[in-house]
Amino acid sequence: MRIALSILLLITCASAQTGSGTLTGRIIDRVGGVLQGARVELQPSGASAVTNNQGEYKIINIDPGVQKLSVSFVGFAPYSGDVTIAAGTTTRVDQTLAVRGTSDEIIVTADRPHGEAEAINRERTAENILQVLPAEVITSLPNANVADAVGRLPSVTLERDEGEGKYVQIRGAEPRYSNVTIDGVNVASPENVRQIKLDIIPSDLVESVEINKTLLASGDGDAIGGSVNLRTKTAGEQLTASVFGLAGYNPIVGGRHNTQSGATLGKRFGKEKKLGVLFGGTYDYNGRGIDDIEPGPQTIQCDPGNCGDPSSKAPDFATYAGTDLREYRYERVRWGMGGSVDYKISDSSNIYIRGLYSHFDNFGDRWVYSPTINSYGATPLLGGADGNVTFNAQIRRPVQTIGSLALGGQRYFGKSVFTWEASGGHASTEDKGYSTANFGPVDDNSPLNNVVFGVDVSQKYRPRFPVLNGVNIYDPKQYFLQNLDYNKFRSPQLNLQAGASYAYNYKLGGHFGVFEFGGKVRNAHKFQEAADTYYNAVDPSSLPFTKFQSTFTNNDYYDKTYQLGPLVDYSKVLGVLQGSPSAFRINGPRTFARNTPQTWDLVERISAGYFQNSISFGKFRLYTGLRFEGTDEGIRGSLVQGTNVLPVKRQSGYIDPLPSIQLRYALTSESGIRAAYGRGIARPNYSDLVPGGTVTDTRKRISAGNPDLKSTYANNYDLLYEHYLKPLGLFSAGFFYKDIQQPIYSVLSPVTSGTFAGYSQLGPINGTTAKLYGFEIAYQQRLSFLPGLLGGTGISANYSYTASEANGVPGRTDHPALQRQAPHSWNISPTYDRGRLSMRVGLSYNDANIFFYSYQDGAALGKKGPNGDTYLYQHLQVDAQGSYRLGHGFSAVVYGLNLTNEVFGFYQGSPQYVAQREYYKTTVAGGLRWTLTPEGR
Repeated sequence: MRIALSILLLITCASAQTGSGTLTGRIIDRVGGVLQGARVELQPSGASAVTNNQGEYKIINIDPGVQKLSVSFVGFAPYSGDVTIAAGTTTRVDQTLAVRGTSDEIIVTADRPHGEAEAINRERTAENILQVLPAEVITSLPNANVADAVGRLPSVTLERDEGEGKYVQIRGAEPRYSNVTIDGVNVASPENVRQIKLDIIPSDLVESVEINKTLLASGDGDAIGGSVNLRTKTAGEQLTASVFGLAGYNPIVGGRHNTQSGATLGKRFGKEKKLGVLFGGTYDYNGRGIDDIEPGPQTIQCDPGNCGDPSSKAPDFATYAGTDLREYRYERVRWGMGGSVDYKISDSSNIYIRGLYSHFDNFGDRWVYSPTINSYGATPLLGGADGNVTFNAQIRRPVQTIGSLALGGQRYFGKSVFTWEASGGHASTEDKGYSTANFGPVDDNSPLNNVVFGVDVSQKYRPRFPVLNGVNIYDPKQYFLQNLDYNKFRSPQLNLQAGASYAYNYKLGGHFGVFEFGGKVRNAHKFQEAADTYYNAVDPSSLPFTKFQSTFTNNDYYDKTYQLGPLVDYSKVLGVLQGSPSAFRINGPRTFARNTPQTWDLVERISAGYFQNSISFGKFRLYTGLRFEGTDEGIRGSLVQGTNVLPVKRQSGYIDPLPSIQLRYALTSESGIRAAYGRGIARPNYSDLVPGGTVTDTRKRISAGNPDLKSTYANNYDLLYEHYLKPLGLFSAGFFYKDIQQPIYSVLSPVTSGTFAGYSQLGPINGTTAKLYGFEIAYQQRLSFLPGLLGGTGISANYSYTASEANGVPGRTDHPALQRQAPHSWNISPTYDRGRLSMRVGLSYNDANIFFYSYQDGAALGKKGPNGDTYLYQHLQVDAQGSYRLGHGFSAVVYGLNLTNEVFGFYQGSPQYVAQREYYKTTVAGGLRWTLTPEGR
């Protein structure tokens, strides 16, 4: 702090003057729409500013006299004129910009083109490498949640779940390497990991999404991959009012429907528009079905004609150990609300409160038939006579929430700005009943325990297991309820945060600059509680499958490739559990093992301070910064051995310096080169840090967290070329390189000292180093210069290539790619806007990537065999949406989601060794949107 104050004093002395003035104003288009991201510049002083989400700008510490004012916004004609600045006063200049030509009028009158223009200009004027998705662009495709929308940006891939995006992966870095904020405030995690489940947050709830790909000292350091910032909506001077409603249909699982609705209302009030109030809400019901197979690829040894008792030198062959035939039926309800209230106390002071809350019920039912091969006959494709089948039914009732509330303000002085904020965030996962009932035969002589299966691989990605000895594996009379568990799990997190910064505008040697310093403290409390009771049936023969049988079935399961047997109505299972408790007895050891090790408590405090400086000289703009983050963690867990519980505590603390630098050189007024360096951190997942775990003496194994885990660090380097196209467009191409230290892997490793020396421990450990690098290209342009009807076309496309190398992965001497790093990803999105019609198609591709390290040196059939690493399949999804303006603010909207019925799943080593493949089919929907148009105000 002393260093920062000394630097500030020197700058104050260097820039001492008799008096200065302030310039403020608002930049809008011809219908009153704000132009966020417009660049406002004064010459010869070089002072500049960028308009905010109200279209407003403010430049302070300006020399008195006549200066040349210029305003630029890509897609609009620039403005230039003289302005007289008086010492000690504030001069206001509002300006309305016009589009470059009549063919580009759609930029003003249509939602998505206006949003595209805003995104390009915000990216152009950002201090760092930034990508922006405004609400108008997000809602122009069927993006149900924030993750789906972000996945359309360059070098962003998604981890999907149940047909929607869930976790964001930026530039090939696993989700833990990126952070998520709401208006710059860290989001608490609803799960026991660092990454944030973005499928919880509806896409209609935010004003825009920003991806920060390079680090600034004023931002949190835990952004090796990047930072996702969700910006909430705020009130403008004109009335904001919108309502929408959509309904759709999906043909899977006998037909499912979905609905979406929402509304936003806001305005600034008073003669001087000092008070701004805006609130909005959204609701989304998604009835989803999933047809899923989960085979078990493996290698076995076979002599010619003998796979049942082969010799030790018999060659290895790939086959399957059986499969899970899974059917899912989900009721996904997602709703949220957000809003803001702000008040301009004076021209130099304001205060605000912003909030966002989102709630997600991911309720589902699951049914699973599991035909299993336990031995083999003459060939790897023939099972022995001891194959068996089991069945289980499950209900899932998780409720997940994310909430954020922030109070803050700004105070302008003659040459400086003081900013402050206090905030709280809460998130949780609470399962209201996660229960699994297992069914099987009551004795070893049951036909279900003596099945001969074949292995049919004639369809490469759909291995089948025909019954060869005539057993009816779907006979409900052969199944009986064996056991069940009932889990009410809870994992909340509370964040309390406060921060402040002071920015000083100065002139040094005729150059305009800003020096800023600040600090922040965030206290996070994360804990987990498990209440999982395991029951054994006292007499399974008294609980036949037929007692619980459901009327629901699916005769078109997996396009009839597989047969799905009769299913269970889980409400009948719970009815017996609650109405006849004497039919079950609690399994004490299994209940104990499922609860005690899963209960823990963590308190983490991160204290940060930084200073940064940005200065423009000629065609250069230089940013430098240094951030310090101190981390203090206190964790409590339990080490369980048999029925004994040993409480375990761990306290740790460390401080990290995180420097950063950004340089932009303007080749021309429409093009430039950016170079950046920043050091980032990725802390271990909460659950990975928990001390203790479970000891299994019979296997001499400990399943535990690792409180000695070190954070992962990376030095990040970027080089980017950008060129802004006329009438509205952008071309950019860049390279990046990440030098990573102490990556984290989950492994089985020996314990060499202490009480459990000689045991093996399954858990996370630090590797040595890794590197991640690649390049990305993006192109976006409105093609209004084309003749006739073609003038309504536009195109947005991007491609990224990434490569990586992980070192020190235990159990292997090779250098595999990092987990979640997809080599190729691309998006192509043609658009058409003409008159009242607006259309957009979205093609999004993510390459296959390693989900989990499974391969070990010497594994049979090598890395490409069934013992290879676990990969996510490549994913190509095609979506489309069109809207037609009906008049009086109404628009009709139709869309098609997942038009190609793309697969989701995993494979082992090579794509033909299927571990999971599931389908969701196409959803079609339509409805109305109403927005108060500028002409109708």
